[in-house]
Amino acid sequence: MSYTTVNEVAGMFPTFRRGTPQQNPPDSLIQTYIDDVAGDIDAVLQRRFNEAVQAAPFNGSFVAWVAALSGDAENVLERVNRYGAAAQLGQTLASFGVAAARELSEDCFAHYGDLLNELNARDKSGRPTASGLYDHLFDSLARTETPRPGLEAIAGGDQPRGQTPAETGSSQVFGKFDRRGT
Repeated sequence: MSYTTVNEVAGMFPTFRRGTPQQNPPDSLIQTYIDDVAGDIDAVLQRRFNEAVQAAPFNGSFVAWVAALSGDAENVLERVNRYGAAAQLGQTLASFGVAAARELSEDCFAHYGDLLNELNARDKSGRPTASGLYDHLFDSLARTETPRPGLEAIAGGDQPRGQTPAETGSSQVFGKFDRRGT
């Protein structure tokens, strides 16, 4: 199962002409590049999100799980697939003497690597990270970072002497300057 199309991948190279008798490489080879990268993506998805795939209502059906993904998740997969296949297409075009294709291929490969690492929850060195940038798109129970504070507190040292937690809107029982029971 691929996540992008030959048109999208070929579109990454504006001077590449398709549909002519002398088109080289042919669409069938570009589709092979797309399928190769889609295989890598599927391997990452099955490893990273196996718990979500195994849970109801998918009950282990990877195909059903992929079919139920949101549009945002599909867009991420399309982009990873497109950049990976475009990197391979660029290498092929460079072998035919298209110098600019080599640079674009290297750029696509760098983007592909970054995107796949984010999907795979790996840092630039390949070490696992706590979560990936896109986890929330593929597993509704994934840990999601939030800008909301995990703990709310007032340090106390920066507060006027005698100020109570209730005066600042805090709900803790005791404050720095509370003296209860004395």
